[in-house]
Amino acid sequence: MKPYENMHVLLLKGGNGSEREVSLYTATECAKAIKQIGCKITEVDIAETNISSLTKVNADICFNALHGDYGEDGSIQGLLNLLEMPYTHSGVATSSIAMNKVNFKRIITDATKFSNDPIYFPKTLQIKNNGEFFEVDYNGRFVVKPIKGGSSVGVNIIKKGNKIPYINELNKKQLMAEIFVGSKELSVTVLKENPLCVTEITTLNDKEFYNYKAKYDKNGSSHKIPADIPKVIYKKALSWALKAHQIIGCRGISRTDFRYDVNSEKLYMLELNTQPGMTKTSLSPEQAAYCGINMNDMIKILLEEANYEC
Repeated sequence: MKPYENMHVLLLKGGNGSEREVSLYTATECAKAIKQIGCKITEVDIAETNISSLTKVNADICFNALHGDYGEDGSIQGLLNLLEMPYTHSGVATSSIAMNKVNFKRIITDATKFSNDPIYFPKTLQIKNNGEFFEVDYNGRFVVKPIKGGSSVGVNIIKKGNKIPYINELNKKQLMAEIFVGSKELSVTVLKENPLCVTEITTLNDKEFYNYKAKYDKNGSSHKIPADIPKVIYKKALSWALKAHQIIGCRGISRTDFRYDVNSEKLYMLELNTQPGMTKTSLSPEQAAYCGINMNDMIKILLEEANYEC
């Protein structure tokens, strides 16, 4: 790899999806660090340029600061593979698996169910669409969310009954539903095969769960490091995060989210994010800092791990 001061980095950001704003925030913080370590940088918002123009950017490496559709589902990774341009974060298959919560859940469950430490997820519920509302065959609280996507966009907790409002935000998406589990929200970042720590997330302003506003609003949530959970559960969360990271073949970085039920002392995995946010309120940079890794060092690690798939 070239010395950082001689490296030209193409930073991809933006896009037209529901996570555009988050991507731009991530890109702002990452661009600062990329410049501070001495790299030349070309920033490209894929919503404001012809994607074919990327072939004309004579960059050494691509830093993928995209979130959601195209940037996180394997699409842009496939293009970069064709261009033989090394890029940060995970490749095509890994990104596609992690982006689809149902597929990810099936793969991790099947891969670990006969092991000494199987990974558990909340039970999946079948959704019926009768044209006026969605419903599930379950009387307790449950969560309904898009199968694809992140940043808690479109996630709703249904408190009473089994009817889900038939609104455009949900109607336009493929949905999944799961039983609402646990009382503590946890998260673990894995950086270069190393699970960093467990963060316990408490939402503020009477928010039900770690939703979009809680994630990205200033003072939207409180992050406790290390999480106030039993040591055995703490170690299990670290172990499960690394195991999931390795099973689907993540590269560079991932962040895995969990729910912990204090009463039953059970841990549940929710999903894995191959493009964790790097904003001022994001969990991964905060966890890295707790472990003595500053933002510039995180960026160096991601650049060092960059590659393309033949």
